[in-house]
Amino acid sequence: MFIKPENWNKLTQEERRKLRLDYWEGGEWITFFDANAESEYKKKVKVLRDAVEMKGCSRIPTVPMMGGYLFKRAGLSGREVLYNYESMSKPIIDFHNKFKPDTAVLPMMGSARVWEILDYKLYTWAGHGLPDNHYFQTVEKEYMKEDEYPLFIGDPSGFWLKQYLPRVFGSLAPLSKMFDLPLLTEIVQVGWASFPFGMPDVQDMLKKLMEAGNEAMKFMEVSTKFSTDLESSGYPSLRSVFAKAPFDMIGDTLRGVKGMVMDMYRRPDQVIAACEKLVPVIIRDAVEACNRTGAVFVFFPLHKGADAFMSPDQYKKFYWPTFRAVMEGLNKEGLIAHLFAEGSYNKRLEIIADYPKGWTLWYFDQTDMRKAKKLLGGTACIQGNVPSSLMTTAPVEQLKAYCEDLLNIFSDDGGFILSNGAVLDDSTDEHVRTLIEIVRG
Repeated sequence: MFIKPENWNKLTQEERRKLRLDYWEGGEWITFFDANAESEYKKKVKVLRDAVEMKGCSRIPTVPMMGGYLFKRAGLSGREVLYNYESMSKPIIDFHNKFKPDTAVLPMMGSARVWEILDYKLYTWAGHGLPDNHYFQTVEKEYMKEDEYPLFIGDPSGFWLKQYLPRVFGSLAPLSKMFDLPLLTEIVQVGWASFPFGMPDVQDMLKKLMEAGNEAMKFMEVSTKFSTDLESSGYPSLRSVFAKAPFDMIGDTLRGVKGMVMDMYRRPDQVIAACEKLVPVIIRDAVEACNRTGAVFVFFPLHKGADAFMSPDQYKKFYWPTFRAVMEGLNKEGLIAHLFAEGSYNKRLEIIADYPKGWTLWYFDQTDMRKAKKLLGGTACIQGNVPSSLMTTAPVEQLKAYCEDLLNIFSDDGGFILSNGAVLDDSTDEHVRTLIEIVRG
């Protein structure tokens, strides 16, 4: 946990950022296995921190972004990993022992048992709509109707509780019966507010929530153990919490692609108002999570802001203003935005280039890295963007040549982290070793 000093309110945001980065680099919360592990941890964090702060460093770090590959190379299916949490640990630890990456590599996984208990409808997964060798896949629908914007804008939390959650979790359908919490103001309302909890279907829902909570605790126990062991062994993580841009929260989760595209033309003012409503919610949640976990970065997977989804003018109107407001709110608390620009961001670079120096880490997938260096170099740390095609089917020499070209592009300022452009499910050990070791000369 990151403890704010007593003079926190008197510090500049730059001073706050330094305190958070110092906390990360110091690793005081870690019980290292030995002195060598502590030394390795601090060396690796220093290389990463120098890149993030664009100070110039002894070498460029590499951060491999791994998904199912870690488990496939160990012969495990997606179903085995998602349902039997203990199976995750050995492949992850073995990967680090073999490849010795610059950071802890922790693939995004979850508990399929929790999803099943709650009857989660937003995804399918291995053993639940997908073959066993897959992991999970979004099921995009209109979970908020086009005429429900006023309801959402008027009370986002109430909408989430009584409309959205019952639609995406079958087991939570009884939430639609809940009392509007702001109306619980006097003694005469206490009985009406309590009444739904006496209904059999609501009581069954509460039992399922408890069951899901117990299962989530089992998953967290396993995942916390191997992530803690990796830090204790000398592998730092890019300590992050997860968040989403306001437009993506609505476009991904509520309206879907078709609905959101139509909304930009049919009800643009409501789209903007809904995004604005989410800004303080996202900031508050991310700051609290960072203080609780000691994270320095807030990781945003950016979806519908990509070149292929909207025009530059639409990006400037619908996406960037509220997203920038979220980033600025986080920066005020000393936090750095880690921005995963999935797809291409070539038409966005000039828009995002005026953001203040030192507050962003832009992770690019298919963006032109020479153009990114020209417009963002010296202002933002840049991460990426080795294509998945090179990591899966290309000859290793071709992969090596691409990586060397990236290293040459960013060789003069140090504000670069080498990574594959998208989370990797399929590859070979030879390709992964090339990505990790090429920065070491």
